[in-house]
Amino acid sequence: MNRVVVLALVLLLLAGATTWYLGMAGGAAPSVNIALTLYDTNASGHADLTRERINDHAMIWRWDRDENGDPDVVAYDVAASADGQLSATGSIVAWDFGADGILDTGAVPVPLQELMRAPEYTAARAEGGMGNVELVDSSLRAFVDTLRSGYDDWRLSGFQYPVLGGKLPDADRLLPGARRAYRFGIHQGFDMYPGHVGVPTGYGAPVVAVKVGTIVRADVDYVKLTAAEYDEVIAISQAAGTTPAAQLDQLRGRQVWVDHGNGIISRYAHLSGIAPGIVVNGTIEAGTVVAFVGNSGMESASRGSDSGAHLHFELRIDGKYLGEGMSPDEIRRVTGPILGAVETQ
Repeated sequence: MNRVVVLALVLLLLAGATTWYLGMAGGAAPSVNIALTLYDTNASGHADLTRERINDHAMIWRWDRDENGDPDVVAYDVAASADGQLSATGSIVAWDFGADGILDTGAVPVPLQELMRAPEYTAARAEGGMGNVELVDSSLRAFVDTLRSGYDDWRLSGFQYPVLGGKLPDADRLLPGARRAYRFGIHQGFDMYPGHVGVPTGYGAPVVAVKVGTIVRADVDYVKLTAAEYDEVIAISQAAGTTPAAQLDQLRGRQVWVDHGNGIISRYAHLSGIAPGIVVNGTIEAGTVVAFVGNSGMESASRGSDSGAHLHFELRIDGKYLGEGMSPDEIRRVTGPILGAVETQ
């Protein structure tokens, strides 16, 4: 046999053996094909939901709920067989609420985790482009409702009441949404007056953080309103027929705000003082004393009295106050469990 032919055969055999070895040893690059489909689920003109089908048998949904280009929720509709083969399940089996590739709840199959970490997966996603924007039908709307519900269940968990052992206020006027005729405004939080929440909340009573978070406001150098300043705030509000944001902030008095992430901020207002160590950008654990009950921002404080002291507490979710648009009965039914109130009325 010709030496050239023999050499060529040897090289072919060696190449085949090398390919087989790399494949057995895991050296072969995985084949990844991704098809993207985009949906505008709220008719905003922007695609907020992406369906990512991997190799026609694994499904990932990415939901950009605030449409900032970064998905807040990733839902995995996928399972793995005993031999590691992936297949769509038709239901959500796991979530990554932070959308950072780190699982927060559920169980993503190991083969999918490995695939998503591979450079080939990242490259395939980039090559997939933006996909086509599809119409949203009733079944997809129901799916988005499932995503929204699951996300809210997750981010609204782990809270506690800001006054230890307390319950929701027993009077409707102390709940969010109650009218404030003297300033032509709407109450945006929970007023925790002594005698209305089951535990003492008089002047100087401790207020605790409702959940771990980062302090984003702490009025340690607060200067109380004078009587003239208070009267001016009310006059401006009455002339406007509503309470402008700047005046409403003055009427809340001394405040502490804590950012709990995922669009949720707690606010503590009318405070008489702030606990030592509470500073902006500091972190705080749930149940840690953050401040003390007072009446700052109220008319009584502007006139030198301690009367009317209570905690005004707000939980802001995506810029809206908890209880917004709800009836008093709905507020008690929905917010009691969220805030960990000992007893609802």
